Amino acid sequence: MRQPRIKGQGQSFYHCVSRVVDGRFLFQTQSPGSAEAEYFVHLMRRLEKACCVEVLTYALMSNHFHILCKVPEQRSLSDQELLHRIELGYGPERRTQVAEQLAAYGKEESLRDQAQQLRKHYLDRLFDVSIFMKELKGRFAQWYNRRHHRYGVLWAERFKSVLIEEGQALSAVAAYIDLNPLRAGLCEDPKDYRYCGYAEAIAKNSAQAKLGLQVALGLGSECSWREARREYRRLLFQTGTAASKAGAVIGVELSQKVLQEQHGEIPLAELLRCRIRYFTDGGILGSQAFVREQFARSRQMVAPSQTDRGFRLRLTACGHIWVLRNLRLQPVG
Repeated sequence: MRQPRIKGQGQSFYHCVSRVVDGRFLFQTQSPGSAEAEYFVHLMRRLEKACCVEVLTYALMSNHFHILCKVPEQRSLSDQELLHRIELGYGPERRTQVAEQLAAYGKEESLRDQAQQLRKHYLDRLFDVSIFMKELKGRFAQWYNRRHHRYGVLWAERFKSVLIEEGQALSAVAAYIDLNPLRAGLCEDPKDYRYCGYAEAIAKNSAQAKLGLQVALGLGSECSWREARREYRRLLFQTGTAASKAGAVIGVELSQKVLQEQHGEIPLAELLRCRIRYFTDGGILGSQAFVREQFARSRQMVAPSQTDRGFRLRLTACGHIWVLRNLRLQPVG
């Protein structure tokens, strides 16, 4: 029996990962790109607005994707705002249909309860990472199958998610995600990779992508994008690994600069890369207090033998990050 997904209370952040069935290469992400990759990003951006979710950054790879998202605390919506979300998610015809239903229900006192039930039906689909991912994966699969005249499942598994604490853990995971194409040897600089949040912000000047990185860095609206861009690039290259699939590294001058700035310490993202499974299977990621608090709230969701101690990732360069589950193999016997 699969365990319920661990979710935060109020405003929460999640790192979500999903893979293509059989490991097949679904997306052509190298220049000039592909219709599949373009449509996926377009759909993701539309559905994040429709579902009241904010994508902070992402990386679309050939056979899987990473999304770092923020789910704001649930709030009430006016009918106009709700109808706008419905249009984004289901199209103008559905918006017109729901608007007419609400108007008709509003004319008679006896139908007020039906109006509330109709609103609730759509409101319950907002501010939820599971609904967002279900809609994204499901709608893309339908589009892909129609386009390629195929049928059957497209995604290999239920998507994985990790609840992330705002602050150091959140910015570290953002950098980890945007460095994925570099580690895979697909680019020398993530700004040149067409399908990641950092490149969308730099190359496409996307307002959504820029805002997402600012949120990931914990910067307020008073901070300019130019300042945020500099800080995030420093995060990528000062704490980021530049190892490619072939084992090559970034230029010698930049490597020396990074080493000097890090005082010989292993960069944070290199340590995070070595513990990649903690990002996909770790359950909860953040400070020890955050892990304990979320575990206590979600105790009924985890295995009975799990303790609330947490298992620490020793990141000497930038303090400590903790995870819920210990993923080391246990000896047999």
